[in-house]
Amino acid sequence: MRKFILFFCISFLLAGCSNAPEDLPPETIVDNSAAHMRSLNGFAFKLQRTGAPVYVDPSGVIAFRAAEGIFVSPDKVQATVKIIAPAIVAEVSVIGIGDLEWETNIFSGEWALVPPEYAFQPAVLFAPVGGIQQALEDYLFDIELLGLAELEELPGLTLYHLHGVMDGANVHDLTVGLIDVQMLDIELWISPNTFELHRALIFDPPDEGAAEGTTWQFDFWDFDKVIEIMPPV
Repeated sequence: MRKFILFFCISFLLAGCSNAPEDLPPETIVDNSAAHMRSLNGFAFKLQRTGAPVYVDPSGVIAFRAAEGIFVSPDKVQATVKIIAPAIVAEVSVIGIGDLEWETNIFSGEWALVPPEYAFQPAVLFAPVGGIQQALEDYLFDIELLGLAELEELPGLTLYHLHGVMDGANVHDLTVGLIDVQMLDIELWISPNTFELHRALIFDPPDEGAAEGTTWQFDFWDFDKVIEIMPPV
């Protein structure tokens, strides 16, 4: 009887090893994550820039620092955007619904529609069709699984850690030119159980003559969270 129990335990452990998360092809992990993120009704997000400044205005005065908010599928977003200008660090509120985006004035706080060519449109960036999810499926190459890892902010949660190379041209359009058009290194942290994408790091290399590049960090949480987003009054 003991031999049978021992044999059963060994067989169970071997079966568990053969189905270890690392056995799943990296391309399948990314495709499953993109499909899952696309299926969600909404989620919270934070986008942070570090390294070389990236300017949101044609004159090169106002630099993008971070954005945090809620995306509601398929085309609504409510967020706070942090910007940096000479002698000022400010936050503006953003509401995006479809092709329309409103922002608050830095000084007065009043809402105003933003011309599409100047708008940072997270609703477009995270849209189920044509957004970052589709970019992961269609424009990510040479994907490799680096192993299993934890994020410092999520202790105890083991995630797939992957690396790939992304065609920046698509992401360039999604971010209204904030991210460059060349090939970009990207790292992903994805849940093995749900395929939720918890973090993406995109490394934008230095421009010609520049001393440093730019790193873009996307964080996601509150998966399937939905709030009511209406045009500002």
